[in-house]
Amino acid sequence: MGKTTLLVSRRNPFPSVLLDFFLDRGDTLFLASPTLEENADEIEGYRHLAWNPRSPISARNTMLTIENEAAVIDEAYLLYEHGEESRPLHQVPGTIIDISIDTALRGGLFICKEILNHFDTHSRGDLTLLLAGYPSSVRPSLESAMEGAFRQMGSALFQVYGESRIRIRGFEDHRENAEDFYREVTEILRANDDKRWGKWNRPGERGGIFSHFSR
Repeated sequence: MGKTTLLVSRRNPFPSVLLDFFLDRGDTLFLASPTLEENADEIEGYRHLAWNPRSPISARNTMLTIENEAAVIDEAYLLYEHGEESRPLHQVPGTIIDISIDTALRGGLFICKEILNHFDTHSRGDLTLLLAGYPSSVRPSLESAMEGAFRQMGSALFQVYGESRIRIRGFEDHRENAEDFYREVTEILRANDDKRWGKWNRPGERGGIFSHFSR
């Protein structure tokens, strides 16, 4: 029997390899993103919800909608995919910085808070953070700041919730082709590797898909 699963991203479309994995597993699947696919209400297999990352009320309403339709969420996946802003910081307009902070930083915190509150209410739940970072060793200042905030949020969550019934883990990658990253993550999910919880992991680094590192 499948699980009830939530995928959250500030970008659309969602990685097809992830959607295929969860649908093949038989999950009741919910997606949340700022923009919806065309004819979202007519798509079979999953429910796509509009989520405004700038609004804590929207984060709460997103969770309420899912709770009303599915009651309990078993797993949640919070995706961070790097932006396209590559200019030096002094050339980046203030409005772009403001939007990035609203959608990537504040938005992630708002929805993460509501997910954890849901898990705490039900005394269980699995949260996975997916960081598809900028594919270069020299990262633009804005992207570095946003990625760093997401990564440090994860590291803090690992510690704070380490002894609770809420399990949290993270997967990070900086390759050009993010699809390879997501494909390797699904292989790990299939293997049901319990050693991955409570730390950041890097699929595909050195020892293959089951190599990992912790922070």
